Amino acid sequence: MTIHSLQLASRSHIGRVRSHNQDWLRTDAGRGIIALADGMGGHRAGEVASRIAVDTVFAELIPAQRMSAADDMECMLRVGRAVEEANQALLETCVQRPELSGMGTTLVIAIFRGRHVYYAHVGDSRLYRVRFGRIRRLTRDHSLIQHMIDDGIFMNRAAARAAGIRDNVLTRSLGMQRQAEVDVGEALLEPGDTYLLSSDGLHGLVSDNEIGRILREPDGDLDAQADALIEAAMAAGGNDNISVVLARPRID
Repeated sequence: MTIHSLQLASRSHIGRVRSHNQDWLRTDAGRGIIALADGMGGHRAGEVASRIAVDTVFAELIPAQRMSAADDMECMLRVGRAVEEANQALLETCVQRPELSGMGTTLVIAIFRGRHVYYAHVGDSRLYRVRFGRIRRLTRDHSLIQHMIDDGIFMNRAAARAAGIRDNVLTRSLGMQRQAEVDVGEALLEPGDTYLLSSDGLHGLVSDNEIGRILREPDGDLDAQADALIEAAMAAGGNDNISVVLARPRID
């Protein structure tokens, strides 16, 4: 089974509340590379951080995608190294431009290669897969609320929120520490799969079940589905920047 093409649709919206968009995304269908970042920091530093992170991983992954066949471990090492390089690029920029000190970003990336998707992330931007109408989150948020759920302090997000735990408190992000702690993974592709990368402006407001409902048709129009995701987040309040990338590999 090999990929013959990668169909993509992407959207980024400022939302109803923010004064500027600190999300940044980039796609390359021919090379099978996708990246999405959600920046943090005052004086527009967040949008600088997100763009630096995305551009750095592309600079790392474009040559890697040209290389001859590699095994699963090598491909996961490549995506992990690309995120580590993005972290270093942010730290170096802060040294060169002290006015940007304190900027940071989340980052989620995916590369499609052979029979697999390989991915890496830091923070709470997510990667989902919809297969046979069922949605599955492939990444685990690096956030305080997720950590407390994992530790059994709360049963679910609703209980944590009711206790006053905020969704947007991160336990990991890029640009904040000398060494980035990156989660990596891989998954086999199946015909009809749709993959979604999103910032928390979407999944912080729209439930996974609703996202899965919007994306349930494996032959649905990706542009229309991307628009529907943005509209759902806006209808739910649009209190953050909203960014989505949809990817549908054509395989046999």
